[in-house]
Amino acid sequence: MAQATSVRFDDTTDKLLKAYIASHNISKSDFIKQAVAAQLEDWSDVQAADLAYQEWKKDNFKTMGWQDTLKDLGLDDE
Repeated sequence: MAQATSVRFDDTTDKLLKAYIASHNISKSDFIKQAVAAQLEDWSDVQAADLAYQEWKKDNFKTMGWQDTLKDLGLDDE
C-alpha cells in the first residue's frame, strides 16, 4: 500500500526543483520518488557489498581461480 509523505523545501531548493521538473517534464512527486528510490538502491548496494566483504574477511580473504569459480557455479565443462 502506498503511503503519503509530506516534504518541505527551502525556497532555493524549491526553485531548483521546479526548474528541474519543468526541464524534464515530470511531476514533483515522480522526481522525489525516483530520487529516494535511487538513494535507497545505492544504500542497499553498499550494505550488500559490506556483507560480502565481512564474509570474505571471515574466510581470511581467500580467493579462487576462475576455473574453480566456474565449477562452483556449475558452468565448468567437465
